[in-house]
Amino acid sequence: MNEAVNLQGVKLIVMTEEEYKTILEDAGDAAIAEHAMMAAEGSPTMPAELALASMDGTLHPLAAWRKAVGLTQAELAARAGVRPASVSDIEGRKIDPRLSTLKALAGALKLGVEDIID
Repeated sequence: MNEAVNLQGVKLIVMTEEEYKTILEDAGDAAIAEHAMMAAEGSPTMPAELALASMDGTLHPLAAWRKAVGLTQAELAARAGVRPASVSDIEGRKIDPRLSTLKALAGALKLGVEDIID
């Protein structure tokens, strides 16, 4: 990138097309990131150790998110309006829950259903 001055004395920036495309791409990435951060406002975050346990299958994603938020199974069940046994059975991979149950649990955690399915 170089500086130049036009005939009226106004400073100009001169750059290659590749530099210009990089700036546009970076600006687009920044806008996407800002939009994602705004959309996620109020959503919980997950510590790395819980995320890894969820990804390697050691921990059901629902259990990982529940622990990340600091809730017991009974507390999550109460918030979601489901039975505590349902939360336990889902986390233990004993049942394939109904979509309505998943929506209630995800809503109680301020997440999308896709975040809590195995």
